[in-house]
Parts: sequence; C-alpha cells; structure tokens
Amino acid sequence: MSEDIRERIVGTNIDPRSLLCTDYFNHFNEVIMLLNMLPDSPDLLDEIDKWGFKTYREHFEASGLGFAPLAIEAYEQAPSALRERFEKIAVEMSMLVVETRVRLRHTLENGEMDKFTDLALLQSMQMQGMVDDGGAIVHGYNSSMDQSAIDQMF
Repeated sequence: MSEDIRERIVGTNIDPRSLLCTDYFNHFNEVIMLLNMLPDSPDLLDEIDKWGFKTYREHFEASGLGFAPLAIEAYEQAPSALRERFEKIAVEMSMLVVETRVRLRHTLENGEMDKFTDLALLQSMQMQGMVDDGGAIVHGYNSSMDQSAIDQMF
C-alpha cells in the first residue's frame, strides 16, 4: 500500500489500516431500518422488494460523498485478504435480504402476522450483527489472517 493513499485518506471515514470504509454498510442499514418498521407498517415490504445489492464501487459511485472516488481507489489498494472477507460478508448480507423478503412476503400473504413480525425483527438483528462484523473487518478487530498478512498491513 502506498503512503500517498494513506496521506490522502486523512480526514475521511476510510480506515487507514485496512483502506476500507464502513460507510458502505449504509446500503444495508436501509434494509435494517425497514425491517424494524415492518411490524407497524407491513406495506414497507414493498420498499425492501425494491432494494438492490450494490457492490462497494457501485455504492460509492452513487453515494454523492465527496470522498467517494478516494474510497474506491483505496478499496482497490486494500489488502486482498481483507477485501475478500469484506466482499464475502456483503454478499452474504445481500443473500439474506433476498431470502428474508421472500419469507416475509410468504408469511404476509398467509396472514401470519405474528410470524411476520418475529421474522422481520429477527432478521434485522441478524443483519445488524453482520454489519458489526463488517465494521470489525474494516477496523481490523476480527482477523483470521496469518501473522505475516497482519504485519503487511502495518
């Protein structure tokens, strides 16, 4: 990783060690918020149905954040082991959203409102845990890399 990128990310939300940014998870926080509101407003399931997965690059390109181009550039220079773990959790979260909305739609159509409520809240908590895991990856708190890979980050 170049020192140039580390100097340019100062003052942004990009982690200087991993070169990743937790702002990406705002994309998933939208769904989490909707899941939490579903018990009182089941019609919000339509909004979850409209949600579409975005890659890190796609998210930042559409974000309007001033540091978005730098976030994308830094991401491309991030250690590959971290980037792979980060991408894996993002894909798992996306798959969970798809699975959840199908299950929620089924319970709603069958009039199983208690099950609908329980499922929405449970999946919200599960996704929040995954966002937390993603944040840990960004900030280096959840590392299964070998020591030499960790040493290369610093």
